[in-house]
Amino acid sequence: DLSPYPYGHSHGPSHSHRHVRDCQPVIHGNVAQPHLCVYIRNDFLPATGHITVVHDPLRTVSVLEPGGPGGCGMNQREAGEETVRAGRCLYAQNGGFFVCDGVQVRDSGGVQNAQFGIRRDGTLVFGYLSEEDVLDEANPFVQLVSGVVWLLRDSHVYINRSVEAECDRTQETGTFDHFVDVVSARTAVGHNDEGKLILFHIDGQMDRRGMILWEVADFLKGQGVINAINLDGGGSSTYVANGSLASYPLDHCVSDPMWRCPRWCQPEDCSGHGTCIDGHCQCQEGWSRTGCDTLVCQPPACSAHGVCTQDGCACDTGWRGDNCSQGNQPLSGLVCLHNRSNFSWCGTCCLSPGPYDL
Repeated sequence: DLSPYPYGHSHGPSHSHRHVRDCQPVIHGNVAQPHLCVYIRNDFLPATGHITVVHDPLRTVSVLEPGGPGGCGMNQREAGEETVRAGRCLYAQNGGFFVCDGVQVRDSGGVQNAQFGIRRDGTLVFGYLSEEDVLDEANPFVQLVSGVVWLLRDSHVYINRSVEAECDRTQETGTFDHFVDVVSARTAVGHNDEGKLILFHIDGQMDRRGMILWEVADFLKGQGVINAINLDGGGSSTYVANGSLASYPLDHCVSDPMWRCPRWCQPEDCSGHGTCIDGHCQCQEGWSRTGCDTLVCQPPACSAHGVCTQDGCACDTGWRGDNCSQGNQPLSGLVCLHNRSNFSWCGTCCLSPGPYDL
């Protein structure tokens, strides 16, 4: 699969960033139409997708964390439909993320690959940003998203220069040239000469259908886009309209391979504690969260008197209850014989094989 961002347990670029000589951001004023379906014929197969034109990005565009605020810090992964539902979005597509609603959720400590951002005054920013740019407090970013490859700069295709400048470890498709030249699903963001934001999504499957980045750049240029960067695409690429999946994902549904389903289960094996059914992890008893990676009785659920296990709290001697909060008390009427009784609560007298003589 085409993977601009590694499928590990972190979000955004993982490399140690370096200075890029040509690192001046391209800034355009914000003047900021619903989505349009597009049908493109290329050298491979016809490709379908969407273009969304946004008139007022400052007030209508947000970068959302999976699982809600804090999801990035907890390494959460979530289907686009679920994230959109929580964010009450009309339209949505894959991206990366850095700053969400004015809150910085990732700090990579240096120069990034190509980025798109919206500052507090509504200015749209495309380009390479230094740490000082990102942390600017006079006119801070309220939304900021990282990409891989600056497609268009000042209406010129900028892919070759971008490949020379950027770090290729932010994608796992293979060599950087292969990442650029392989046909696959793609996602991009740009703006036109009126300051309107352009969101672009194309369906595909690596080596079978979709577009190469050169085609994406040429197509966007033909639509009047001035600056654009490539975002997260590949197998996880989806487009959601009015809360419903409006794209054609590449993965076959588990329940019926005749149909296609979005890639929802991350990780695919549900952390070894569940089963992926049509994109949702059905967790085994004792496990929870989207990826079935969290025990149900997380601390302090066992009240410091027990250990959380898959079967629940294993209480220390002398404690009982679902959360080990109840101390065992000697019960009147119990007769203990050599530290044995006919009662089964360990911590008072434990049941042992009989018979007993009173």
